[in-house]
Amino acid sequence: MSNRDRIFRAYLDDQRQSLQAPLASVQAFTESLLEQDAISQSSELKADVKKIAKAAVTMTEMLASISGFAQDSQTELSRLRHDLRNAIGLVDGYGDMLLEDCDDEVAGDYIRQIRHQSRLFQGRLEQFNLGDDGKVASDPIAAIFKSFKRGIIRDDREHMAASILVVDDNDSSRDLLAHQLQRQNYMVIEAASGARCLEIMRSAEPDLVLLDLVMPDMNGYEVLQVIRADEALRRIPVVVVSGMQDEEGAVRCIDAGASDYLLKPVNGTLLRARIGASLEAKRWRDREREYLAELEKSQRFIRKIFGRYLSDEIVQRLLDDNDGLQLGGELRQVTILMADIRGFSALSQQLAPEQCVQLLNNYFAAMTEVIQRFRGTVDEFVGDGILVIFGAPLSDSDDCDRALACAVAMQLAVETVNERNRADNLPEITIGIGLNTGDVVAGNIGSELRSKYGVVGHNVNLTGRIESCTVGGQILAAPATIAASTVQVLAGRRISVSLKGMGDAVMLTEVLGVGIPYDLLLESAPEEWQSYKENISLTLSVMAGKKNGAKQFKVEVCARAGESLRVVSAEVLPVLADVSIEGFEVACYAKITEQLSGREYVLTLTSANTQLRSLLQMNSSRGR
Repeated sequence: MSNRDRIFRAYLDDQRQSLQAPLASVQAFTESLLEQDAISQSSELKADVKKIAKAAVTMTEMLASISGFAQDSQTELSRLRHDLRNAIGLVDGYGDMLLEDCDDEVAGDYIRQIRHQSRLFQGRLEQFNLGDDGKVASDPIAAIFKSFKRGIIRDDREHMAASILVVDDNDSSRDLLAHQLQRQNYMVIEAASGARCLEIMRSAEPDLVLLDLVMPDMNGYEVLQVIRADEALRRIPVVVVSGMQDEEGAVRCIDAGASDYLLKPVNGTLLRARIGASLEAKRWRDREREYLAELEKSQRFIRKIFGRYLSDEIVQRLLDDNDGLQLGGELRQVTILMADIRGFSALSQQLAPEQCVQLLNNYFAAMTEVIQRFRGTVDEFVGDGILVIFGAPLSDSDDCDRALACAVAMQLAVETVNERNRADNLPEITIGIGLNTGDVVAGNIGSELRSKYGVVGHNVNLTGRIESCTVGGQILAAPATIAASTVQVLAGRRISVSLKGMGDAVMLTEVLGVGIPYDLLLESAPEEWQSYKENISLTLSVMAGKKNGAKQFKVEVCARAGESLRVVSAEVLPVLADVSIEGFEVACYAKITEQLSGREYVLTLTSANTQLRSLLQMNSSRGR
């Protein structure tokens, strides 16, 4: 044996004896403690003291392996430290519990002496090395840390209640942790291996896991990897409990997904504090998840209920925008569409209330589907009218084009409405649509108690005036809408009208269709004029709102084409005025839609019913 080897062997003997000395004191104080009445007369206290004595004997036996170490036995030393920390943790843990449970002063002094010797042993153990720390790379325990891969993301949705799974292959260490946790009123589940840990987690769903890092079948990091890769397990918080005092390893465990990292021997007070903090954090996470679940439930309710009345865009704004329900508005350029059933007032007088509602439901159902297809926002239903906005609350470059296409599609959808009406034994309808583009104030309007999202301003009123100029099946658009469109518009007649409160005359364009990409065309097959052999004398009363005005005109009907009548008047008639007609056997209403010559005009009926159509057909059959 070389001189260097002899020196090394002497060093090992000194280290072993230095470590055995405090252990011998622990054994001596333990034997004295067992003789104290306060301990010997309590089976529980006596059992705890015997566990300390057993741990001291176990550590003394472990120290025998030091004699066989070589200077490159870093792996063996690392394992010895790990095992000794497990055992010394038993001494500390049961010593702390004995101090809490035993009120005897003499016994307490012995326990404190045991704790003192335990700390002395720990200090000497940490100072013990083989003089060559550079070889730790060959240590398989250190290799566990070096195999760590960053990037396993922690999930803040971890679930925790009050049950704790203790995972450790050392029976004594596992028993100590279980004992400490049970004293804190936690429900404890135990597992002796990494594989068993995963089985229990999947079946029992513990609320927190205390995981040993060094185990024979699967080390703690491998268990962590499986947990974090499993969606069902990754929400369960894991606290790594290890005898490895490796700062880098602790950081990597946390980075790999561990919620915390505790060193053996685990101080009972520290364990209580860390678990308490984890449970408190879990309670807040639980509340957050419950709140988010309730919020999602509320959002589903809002979508279900208010989605029947508001567009998807407005509902989403209410859900997403913190200021979505605040009163106020902003200046926006929009295209406004207004649609109305022609002659609805007369129709409603002929129908029972439930029939009237059914007719409106048939109409609104079909129109709302069309409007949503073209991403319009239904601002409101007013009676039989619909107000639609393109450009608020969300705007796009094709707002005007979509509004024009939507108007044509709505007119085409009237046939679908009438099919439903015929099936429900309800009268057929026609609608008129007005379009206008311009600036409005868009926002939440009303009070804190009741409000609605809508638009206000001059251009809203102008759209209403334009819509009032239409007859059934007709679309009239303001000059601003035609100018703002980029899609090809098939235009019909251009009509100059003076609208109330609008100053100069406005040139309206009749829209008959839109081109690509929408490619929509109204199906209008003009009927031929059928002349009457004998003219029909009628009296026209210009409407003032919903009432007959004082101004009346005498006219003669000379021809008919579908719902239009050609009349001769001795006086100038106001074009686009709404009139009531007296002279037929049934009351009806019409609009003066066109001036053909100096004395001839076209009346378009707005409230024709089956009886009136039969009467007109019978009269026109007399001759052409």
